[in-house]
Amino acid sequence: MGDRLHSVDTLRAVAMFFIVVAHVQPFRGFGTYGNHVYFALDTIGQFDVPFFFAASGYFLAKSMDADSAESYVKGAGRKLGSLYLFGILLYLAATALVALLQGVDVVNALLARRLGDPSLVGFLYYGDTIGVPLWFLTALFFSICFVALFVRFEKTRYLLPVAALFHVVGLVGTNLQMLVEIPFETRDALFFGFFYVALGYRLSASDWTPSEDRSRLYLGVVCLLVVLQLAEQYAIGYLLRDATLSQAIISTEYTLSTVFFVFALFAYGLSKPGLGKRTVLPRIGRHAVGIYLVHVPLYRIIQAVNRIWGPAVGIDFSATLLWQLAITPLVYTLSLGVYLLMARAGVIELGGSHFPWLARLRAQITSLVSTRGSETN
Repeated sequence: MGDRLHSVDTLRAVAMFFIVVAHVQPFRGFGTYGNHVYFALDTIGQFDVPFFFAASGYFLAKSMDADSAESYVKGAGRKLGSLYLFGILLYLAATALVALLQGVDVVNALLARRLGDPSLVGFLYYGDTIGVPLWFLTALFFSICFVALFVRFEKTRYLLPVAALFHVVGLVGTNLQMLVEIPFETRDALFFGFFYVALGYRLSASDWTPSEDRSRLYLGVVCLLVVLQLAEQYAIGYLLRDATLSQAIISTEYTLSTVFFVFALFAYGLSKPGLGKRTVLPRIGRHAVGIYLVHVPLYRIIQAVNRIWGPAVGIDFSATLLWQLAITPLVYTLSLGVYLLMARAGVIELGGSHFPWLARLRAQITSLVSTRGSETN
């Protein structure tokens, strides 16, 4: 299959675009037809975060065994922790900058928007205390921990069934609250991320290699499941609630069809490992996490600028068709550019620490202490 799955990197880039759609929300509230467009885009894109979990599980299986499980978890903790703390700094910096642009007190803005109601569980496990989208990073870490336990004790044959049971509870808690009340958050590591990481792990551990001759079949199944997901989410979001798209957008999160959608999409990607190789998409996909960290803080700054400058020129740009068409690709592209610019400036290391200056500072202190010790002797 080759040294690198260009198809997975390509699909990461596509999935990241839909994540930006979910947070930027183009066309939402832009009339009845705008709601329809946003509902379609958001629903089709529900494979986005699950695909990232599954991809992580797929490559985890190639790097972890019973002997290396503990060290792998420690390495994942360092890497994801670095990303998480860097993401928090970006959210806090964006909040401070928006406050400065609006002429309000920065400290009060931080307390009101980010630090006013801290939660240890929210910070360490759910990951949504400072910035809601950062939940993915903590969920991924704990999902890796859960999978590592099965690997460490060589019980991986139970891995996917156990993860699936938890995910069923998660699906009920997310989508059927009007029928079954589950008194805890289910969009987390245990009830959501664990299953998709386990799914990716099993796909890799089973050494399943879909034939390229069947790639069209897999693509056809993907298209069929897109239609099924649209129908299922419309039924859950509107038919069961007796609502209409013209009234409001009702987020249904992830549904049962999402499981099969992600599986079929992954099968298609494995059947065409060179997908997107001659395009820029695989390179973008390798930096998808950077776009993930930057896009929401960047979008909030753009919104603040529009709110400040819009009245000055007599135009609310967010109410224009041009904004609805351009805002998602603009945020996507700028986020990638900002992330790569930070890497070039030495603020972060691509694929490495997002606090390299700490290592440099530590090395300087160590060198200074060593020099003074030599002079004393």
